[in-house]
Amino acid sequence: MPPDTQSGVKPTDTQSEAEATDDTQSEAEPTDTESEAQPTGTRSGVQPTSTRSEAQPAATRSGARPTAARSGDTIESFSLKDLRGLRKDYTRRPDESIISWLVRLWDAAGEATILDGTEARHLGSLSHDPVIDQEMMREAHPCSLWERVLGSVAQRYLCADDLYMQQTQWKTIEQGIQRLREMAVADIVFSDDLNTRNPDLVPCTPVMWQKLYDLGHKNTPLL
Repeated sequence: MPPDTQSGVKPTDTQSEAEATDDTQSEAEPTDTESEAQPTGTRSGVQPTSTRSEAQPAATRSGARPTAARSGDTIESFSLKDLRGLRKDYTRRPDESIISWLVRLWDAAGEATILDGTEARHLGSLSHDPVIDQEMMREAHPCSLWERVLGSVAQRYLCADDLYMQQTQWKTIEQGIQRLREMAVADIVFSDDLNTRNPDLVPCTPVMWQKLYDLGHKNTPLL
C-alpha cells in the first residue's frame, strides 16, 4: 500500500494539471504577454519598460554614433602626407581642360575619397580655378571629393555646353571614348538626378553621338 500512496502522486499531478489548465484558460492571454515581457525583463534585470528604453537607444547608438565615429575615423586617418599625395594625384594639369580633369578625377578617386571641409582646404587649389576651388572648400560636412567637384563645377558654368566647348578633336578610338565620357560627366554636373554619379553608367543620347561625330570629322574630309 505505501507504493500505492506514492503512486498516488499522479492524482496530485492531475490536480495540478487541472489547476494548470484552469489557470491557462483563465490566464491564457496574461501569461502569454508576461512570457513575452518578463523574460526579457529578467534577462536585463529590469522591467519590460526599461528593456524598451535600453533596446531602442542601443540601436540608435549602434546605428548613428558608431557609424559617425567610423566615418570620422576614416576621415581623420588622412595625414598631411596623405593629403599632399592626393593633391599631387588630383591637381589639374596645365594643358588639361576642366572636363578632361573631371574624367581623370573620377577614374582616380571616384566616390571613395571622403573629405571634410578642413581636409578639402588642405588640398589647396586642385582645379586652378578660383571659383571651383572656393566652392570645393565651402562644404564643412564630410562628403566625397567627387561630390565637391561636381557641385563646384556646376556653380562655375551655366550649362553643359560651356563644358562641351572645351572638347578637342578625336582621331583614335581611345580618344573617341574619352570624348563620350567627358560628355557623360558634363551631363552629370547639370543633372537633377542625384542617384546618377557614375559617368560610365550614363546612356549615350543622340545629341552625344552627334557631338562625337562633329568632333571626329572637324577639319577632316569625309571618305
